[in-house]
Amino acid sequence: MNPLRTYPNLSRLLLFVVLTAIALILPDFLPLPENTAKVFPFVGLILVVLANWALYKTENKNLDDLGFNFKIQNLKYLPTGLILGILAVLVGYYLKSFLTNDKIIVQQEIDFGDLAKQLYWILPTAAVQEFICRSYGYKKLISTYNLKIANLVVVIIFISMHNIFNIGIFGALFYSISLIIGHCVFANALLRSGTIYFAIGIHWGSNMANNQLFTENQLSTSILFLEKAVQEEAAGFNPLGILLYLITLNIGFILLWLFIKKWRQNEKA
Repeated sequence: MNPLRTYPNLSRLLLFVVLTAIALILPDFLPLPENTAKVFPFVGLILVVLANWALYKTENKNLDDLGFNFKIQNLKYLPTGLILGILAVLVGYYLKSFLTNDKIIVQQEIDFGDLAKQLYWILPTAAVQEFICRSYGYKKLISTYNLKIANLVVVIIFISMHNIFNIGIFGALFYSISLIIGHCVFANALLRSGTIYFAIGIHWGSNMANNQLFTENQLSTSILFLEKAVQEEAAGFNPLGILLYLITLNIGFILLWLFIKKWRQNEKA
């Protein structure tokens, strides 16, 4: 009995999980030259891409189904996504600092060498997460079941890939909500553009902005950093204030989510 014929959808989903897991673990066992990971952090990404390619081959398809090729109409979405992801974080950064009365300081001397290194290092990390969460498996869940179930499954996986368990129950809840909003942006970017490059670009830009460009403390790569205001002691649990803070923190991504939906509708029209 061939499970790919008897249970074609379920078997392929399980195979996707197995191949992706192997792709993530395999780099630790490959006889690569010493310090390869420090110089070329794309080995894991290449293996995850190959796992997706192998699964598409079982359906006589290829990675064009994800818009992952060298066509200009797809490649252009990578830098476009990078810029949009950075801008989305910048909007939330400014509004959050206004809400907390933190002073934004403009960095006078940016280390552009470090900046280029971080761009290089963060790209494969963002791309791997997109190929795990929003690639063959995600699209197979949509076609097998429906978009709601696909989103639910992938959101759970996406949240579990982040460290939400060591920041307290409320911290975990707020971080999870931010990750859910992030998933909605990345998923819409893929589905409405037809290429995973768009999701990768936005993810790349948001990670770059959050970790290196617009920071709490001054880094060598910071364009903006904060001079923290003296905070008054909290008067008690304020759900409305927490909700306002959460929306403010994610407002750039919420606007980007709406923009992608509206923009693609207008473009198709």
